[in-house]
Amino acid sequence: MNKLFEKYLPDWYEILGIIHEHWIKIVDRLILNVILLVLIPSFLYYYSIKIQELIPFYYFEIYLIFMYFKIIYDILDWYYDVWIITNNWVVDLNWSLFKTKIETIAYENIEWIEIEQDWIIDKILNKWDIVIHKFWDEELRIIDAIAPFSSINMIEEHLNQNTNDEEEIDKFDLVMDTLAWVVKEYLNNKSPNMPPCEKKYNNEENNLEQELENIKKQDWVIDLR
Repeated sequence: MNKLFEKYLPDWYEILGIIHEHWIKIVDRLILNVILLVLIPSFLYYYSIKIQELIPFYYFEIYLIFMYFKIIYDILDWYYDVWIITNNWVVDLNWSLFKTKIETIAYENIEWIEIEQDWIIDKILNKWDIVIHKFWDEELRIIDAIAPFSSINMIEEHLNQNTNDEEEIDKFDLVMDTLAWVVKEYLNNKSPNMPPCEKKYNNEENNLEQELENIKKQDWVIDLR
């Protein structure tokens, strides 16, 4: 089934899980549409001579065909309105026939996740409201999700992984800063008034001059200046 959603994602995204709204939502909608918009009008039309005289039969057929496509559209709308859990992002897919909206959330922008149940029927049907709290007091909510725990666990695993990566980076930066401080203190203590390279150069120059003076004091040396 993941193949149906891959066309909405870049090629390098790997789908790990899909969070759907609970099936009870589409069942409620279908029952309401079928009863109110199909069965009752059909009953009234076929058993009322006056209505048949007012509305030609082919008009009523067009209406029934329209309702058939509306029911199919409602099913597709329910099925494609999902959260897609990938290896890089959480993708909120809001599908429609003419315009599809896709919102992505990077794991490092997720602050925490909340799940809620409001009624006893929610516990019976195992449906939950899921809220992703982002930084800057923003949130993303899916209402009446069905058994979302496996997908939530995937999101939390990525959150923990990002936290561990940040901690490793912080430790590495701390080690590098400490080494830089130790080297700086060592060089300052070794030569507080002079850079190390300049001190080394001056020491070599002083040693050379001392050697020349010693050579001049030898009896066999002739000064040609």
